[in-house]
Amino acid sequence: MRINFLNRTRSSDSSRLPLIYGAGSLLVLLILWTLSTSVLGWIDPMTLPSPAEVVARFGNLIVEPFSGSTLAGHVGASLYRWALGVGAAVLLGVPVGILFAWLPGFRAVFNPIFEVLRYIPPFAWVPIAILWFGASTATQAMVVFIAAFPACVINAQLGVQQVDPILVRAARVLGAGQGAMLRRVVVPVAAPAIFTGLRIAISNGWMALVGAELVVGKVGLGFLISQGQNNDSVSTIFVGIIAIGSLGVIIDTLLQRSETVLLPWRKPRAQRDG
Repeated sequence: MRINFLNRTRSSDSSRLPLIYGAGSLLVLLILWTLSTSVLGWIDPMTLPSPAEVVARFGNLIVEPFSGSTLAGHVGASLYRWALGVGAAVLLGVPVGILFAWLPGFRAVFNPIFEVLRYIPPFAWVPIAILWFGASTATQAMVVFIAAFPACVINAQLGVQQVDPILVRAARVLGAGQGAMLRRVVVPVAAPAIFTGLRIAISNGWMALVGAELVVGKVGLGFLISQGQNNDSVSTIFVGIIAIGSLGVIIDTLLQRSETVLLPWRKPRAQRDG
C-alpha cells in the first residue's frame, strides 16, 4: 500500500513538472519584456509596447469597439469562421481518409487528385474564393477548410492502415460485415491517429484563418491586427497576436481533454490505475 502511494505521489509530481516549467518560462519572458521596455527603456514603444500598455489596450478593446467591433466580437467572428471550415474538413476528410485505406479502388481513382491539390498553399485559393464568394465568411471558411482537410485525410488513412490485420480477420471469422467491422474494430483502433490529425487540422486551420482575415476580413482577429497596423497602434497588434496564440492553446487543450474522455485507453496506465 505504501509503495503504491509513493508511486502515485511521484507520478503526480512528474505530471506537474511540465506545467511548472511552462509557467516559469512565461514568467521569465514577462520579466524580460518588462525590464527591456518599461524599466530600462531599451526598446522603443513603437517597436515593442510594454506589458502594461498591452494589458491596458486589452481592457480598452473589451469595452470599446475598434474597427466596428469589440474584442469579443472579433474573437467570435474568427471562431465562427474557423468552426465552419474545420468542421467541414473533419466531416469530409475523416471519411475520405478511411475510404482511401479501406477501398483500394476508391484510393486509385481519387488519391492522385488529392495529392495534387494538397500541395497548393491555402492562400493561393484566396483570389478564387473571392471571385466565388466575395469578401465574405464563406471565403475565409473555404481557406480554413483547404488548410485543415489534408491532415484529416492523411491521419485517418494512416490510422486505418495501421490496424492489426489479425483484428480484421478475427472480426470476419465472427461474422462481422464491412460496416460493422469499420464501426466496431477499425475506427476505434484508428481513433488515436484520427485525433492527431484533428489537432494538426485545427492548428493549420486557425493559422490559415488569421492569414485570410488579414487579406479579406472585415471583422476578426486578423482584421484587428491589420487595422492596428493602419492606425499605428502597436499595442492593438500585440493584443491580437496574444489573443490568437491564447485561443489556439485553449482549443488544443480542450481537444486533448476530450480525447482522454472519448478514448480512455489512450490514458497512461498510471493515470488509469489512479
